[in-house]
Amino acid sequence: MMERRGAPNCLIVALAIVFIGCSWSSRRVGLDEQFTLRPKEKATVAGTDLTIRLDEVGHQTFSGPSSGPAAYVVLQISSKSGSRSSRIGVSETTEQDGYIIKINSAYPFRSQDGPRCELTVAKK
Repeated sequence: MMERRGAPNCLIVALAIVFIGCSWSSRRVGLDEQFTLRPKEKATVAGTDLTIRLDEVGHQTFSGPSSGPAAYVVLQISSKSGSRSSRIGVSETTEQDGYIIKINSAYPFRSQDGPRCELTVAKK
């Protein structure tokens, strides 16, 4: 009878790769530090229990006179008080558990390293 010794080792290696890959999908950022997120990326803010995931970067165009297309982002914000989705325009802010999240810029297009947004988290 032939033994199969390689199968359990392969399973362990595959599971390790999956767990390492999951931990890479979230990174740590500091308070008052500007950082970039791309769709489906998430960041944990050091020293807080905030986790922010970028769900969407979009733009809205208006008919008639306007200052041009308005970019916005949709964030999934999680903390000890819960989780919520928030749509925020460029230069706008939202608050969660005494922290202010500001969208510094948003680029919704697939060219020039997009889509992406830059944001900052600060204590209120």
